[in-house]
Amino acid sequence: MDFIPYKINECFENVFYQIPKELFINPYYKNLNSDSKLLYSLLLDRLSISMKNDWLDEDGNIFLIFSRKEAQEKLNLSDKTVTKAFKELNNVKLIYEKKLQRKE
Repeated sequence: MDFIPYKINECFENVFYQIPKELFINPYYKNLNSDSKLLYSLLLDRLSISMKNDWLDEDGNIFLIFSRKEAQEKLNLSDKTVTKAFKELNNVKLIYEKKLQRKE
């Protein structure tokens, strides 16, 4: 496939994921690998869905639902790699995980 450059009218048609610069400049996050940073950007993107659905706890904290399986598919990573990325984010307190209780 040949390289296809952007045309002037296409520059702002794309939607992007955002990664906070803090993850790159703060020494506290220096050991986060790229997979963890990309996963965090996907999780941040999901916050908008959570807000639209009014997914708040009793303290007003926003929560989201994002399975490891979905992360594997979106990032094209193995279960082991995604689990490691979630663990890294949890270790630096960027996320807090709670297992979803399934209704039967």
